[in-house]
Amino acid sequence: MPGRCATDEMIVPSSGHLGSVGTGLAYFLAALGSMLLTLNAKGFGTIWPASGILVAALLIARPGQAAGHLLTAAVASVAANLLSGVGVTNALAFTAANIVEATIVVRLCQHWHGDEPPDMTSPRQVGRLASATICGAFCSAALATFISGANNIDFFLSWFVTVSLGMMIVTPLVLTGWTLTRRTARVRTNRSPWEIAALLGMMALVSLLVFGQSTYPILFVPMLAQIAVTYRLGPFGAAAGVVIVASTGSVMTAQGFGPLTPLHLTSAALLFLQIYLLALLMSALPLAALLAKRDELVRQLRIAHLEAAQTATAAMTAADTDQLTGLASRRCILSLLHDAMAQTPVAVALLDVDHFKAVNDNYGHQTGDRVLRRVADAIAGVLRSSDRAGRFGGEEFLLILRGAEIEALMAIAERVRGAVEASTPQSDEPPVTISIGVAIASEGESAEALIHRADRALYASKIAGRNRVHAAEQPSFL
Repeated sequence: MPGRCATDEMIVPSSGHLGSVGTGLAYFLAALGSMLLTLNAKGFGTIWPASGILVAALLIARPGQAAGHLLTAAVASVAANLLSGVGVTNALAFTAANIVEATIVVRLCQHWHGDEPPDMTSPRQVGRLASATICGAFCSAALATFISGANNIDFFLSWFVTVSLGMMIVTPLVLTGWTLTRRTARVRTNRSPWEIAALLGMMALVSLLVFGQSTYPILFVPMLAQIAVTYRLGPFGAAAGVVIVASTGSVMTAQGFGPLTPLHLTSAALLFLQIYLLALLMSALPLAALLAKRDELVRQLRIAHLEAAQTATAAMTAADTDQLTGLASRRCILSLLHDAMAQTPVAVALLDVDHFKAVNDNYGHQTGDRVLRRVADAIAGVLRSSDRAGRFGGEEFLLILRGAEIEALMAIAERVRGAVEASTPQSDEPPVTISIGVAIASEGESAEALIHRADRALYASKIAGRNRVHAAEQPSFL
């Protein structure tokens, strides 16, 4: 099959899988367009995009659908070859070679990756697709050379390079485009349609400017544009950019334009363009895969950081909260007390549930736990927004009260005592009361000393008959 080169007249799949009729139509248009638009003087072209379309369709197809794709592609190949002037024998030979190459590539990919298409964001899977492509292209080149009777090295090399480029350039584009259209796709571009259009438009404009003139050898310019497109759009941009350059370069070179014009459309010009496209492809696709892998790692790190932060927050919350009562834990209430004593006048009230041991002994520990929750709810319901309450240990609770006026503080403590006494027990719970000791912090006093004075006042309440509030004496050194 002589006359193979690039064209941009190909159909990219936009649904979950390519129908066999769509595959045949896309194959026919790509093959016929390539041969009609870009034949050089010796009948050779640059790339064969039809092979890339067939390989992509087979990789995307559901199990059991491969035969339909191969059949329609074979019919399309024979028709395109006949319409372009190829004889019947060669048309059949070239078609057989193309079907064999696609089958080999797909079988190798499925052996490595199962039924899922290769992931173009994975450097390893990109490399395996390239290896499978080389194997398939080598076998098809040998078969086409033998069947067609064109037993010369030039034909073999031209076929091998042409179909290799076609599969390496077009297959990744189709696969990434298909992946991006899936709702469950793991890899999506976060670029706006306007940015995508602008970047690909820039790539097309650069390609036209470079290959539309013959004065300056500026083939490095599309490479710079390709790097920018790859960096912004990832694997899709890499594949699309190479397709744009390959299509433009092939068509313009075949028409006698471009930096390769001084080579006069010889085999050397064709080989140079193929090597150039291969270099462009081999730099763009691995870069895109590495960038995508980097983005995935960054995403995973962000998720891990968020999860770690949430776990740390949950752990801190658990450490600061008493799991039984929902009040501040002992560690938390002591920390709050140290902070409060360094800022404003403050007092503490240490309270204890009266005869709580008898509650546990007579009603059981589960009932005792419910009593403690009821006491905690009663305390929380009457405190001011500036006050804090925490479980100090067992049946003891510590309150941090703002202010230094003993009358106001005693009134708050009395309100707490009355709320607990008036709380409504469940049917299997006994009513309980509390005793409270109140102590006002003195300048220079430690939190431990303040709590100790409140504890002595609490003991005085117990001695006086329980269910009452007692104020601590101020330190004697003042």
